[in-house]
Amino acid sequence: MIVAAFKYKVNPEFQEEFDRLYGHAAQHVAAIKGYDKHEVYDGENGHHMLVVYFKDRESFEVWDTHPEHKKYKERGKTEIFESYDVSVGEVFERHIK
Repeated sequence: MIVAAFKYKVNPEFQEEFDRLYGHAAQHVAAIKGYDKHEVYDGENGHHMLVVYFKDRESFEVWDTHPEHKKYKERGKTEIFESYDVSVGEVFERHIK
């Protein structure tokens, strides 16, 4: 399993655009074979954490190189996000209750 953790803070001037692009991105990623789910958590000071789960590295790479996703990432980097921190890793241990 691959987990992508994306901590971000949206520039308030671009909140509406972020919401629109997020909706489109959610539709695109859900169509990828190997995508499992995603969750969003609200943190302090306007920060959020998006956690996306993929069954394997190949399915994550399909998303990472998806043309629409690449456009969204570039738009986010240039204006939409005040800050962001992305970490992607392979899960080697998991406990669920």
